[in-house]
Amino acid sequence: MNLSDQIKGINWLRILSFYGIILLGTYFARKLPNLLNLLLHQISDIPFSFNYNHGFVTLIASLLFYHFSKVEQEITLLGNKKMKSILFPVILFTCYSIYGMNNGEGMNKHIWAFIICFFALGYNVMEEYAWRGYLIESLGKTNYIIKSLVSGVFWSFWHLLVFNNFDQYGGFWIFFAFCIIFAFILTFAVSRTKSILVAATVHAFIIQTNIVALICFVIFFLLLLTWDKQLIKSNNDS
Repeated sequence: MNLSDQIKGINWLRILSFYGIILLGTYFARKLPNLLNLLLHQISDIPFSFNYNHGFVTLIASLLFYHFSKVEQEITLLGNKKMKSILFPVILFTCYSIYGMNNGEGMNKHIWAFIICFFALGYNVMEEYAWRGYLIESLGKTNYIIKSLVSGVFWSFWHLLVFNNFDQYGGFWIFFAFCIIFAFILTFAVSRTKSILVAATVHAFIIQTNIVALICFVIFFLLLLTWDKQLIKSNNDS
């Protein structure tokens, strides 16, 4: 099937309806009080900045569209190799917890790193159900490049409702380019693994841009390249 036929075969009405609901839900969710902070304030005085409101919107919209649309779900939380998928967050938590993260809360930097990884991964799982889960699968049998571009474009413009500004990235268009590049990496991850958890962990590895992020990226890349290889050979293979 050529490129033109692939694009014509996409159910754009369904995709745009999905995207429109997420945009609308995100807009109103951002107007609400930070529900996670309200909950955490009951058990801790630490002013966590995580806002899960729009994460819940993307997750709920994705699950509802999976349930009511005719898109067959192949990309699941743990994917086609559950133990290998679980390795990704184990590596993330281990590397960052050993290295640690400095903080202004007076908390042990290793514990703080574990906490940050926990909240970041939890949020990214919700987000990836939309952009590398339902959206990718709703594009059907279109090729890898189209899936990566569409998910990257939709993902980047959605952030206009999430971020107050893009100064830390050097402006929106630099952030846009980053999203496109990263979408190719994340789409490759789910294409290989069929795992939301893997995509979410790869999404989370740049919690900080330091040596730990580089180590995680290299390990993740090697795992993805060797995804179909057995971790441990059985006696029958010798």
